[in-house]
Amino acid sequence: MEVINKFALNKEEQKFLSMARNVSCGTFSDRGHRIGCVIKCKNGDLFYGATNVRSRTIGSTCAERMALDQVFFHRNRHPELCVIVGRLPQTDWRRKWSDGEICSPCGVCLETFRQSAQILKLKDVDFLCSSFDGKKILRAKLSELFPTIR
Repeated sequence: MEVINKFALNKEEQKFLSMARNVSCGTFSDRGHRIGCVIKCKNGDLFYGATNVRSRTIGSTCAERMALDQVFFHRNRHPELCVIVGRLPQTDWRRKWSDGEICSPCGVCLETFRQSAQILKLKDVDFLCSSFDGKKILRAKLSELFPTIR
């Protein structure tokens, strides 16, 4: 697990980072969050993108789980890279936004990925969790983000 910047990514990873940022523009959020996720699958250039939905009245759904739902909906069983980009609120009461903080999956998303990896008999899934500006990117494997007790 390491924190890098966008210049340390290969061309394909840069492409998926850009796609996730573009997908985030479709976010539906009453609080202003912008989170996009793209999952790349092993079968060629297949990828699935989604954005978060957040509302005080209807609840929320994370971009990562929505993208994973797309993977299963299209009967793809080989996710290998999950790229997440987010613009998150700072923790102060003035609701300022931070484009420089890394957006990482919540616990429910990590558990969903872990269970999916077990069901699909995947060795691991790579993650790129990025700040919106791309200056900080966490490169990690699912097994590092969600270690299991043995």
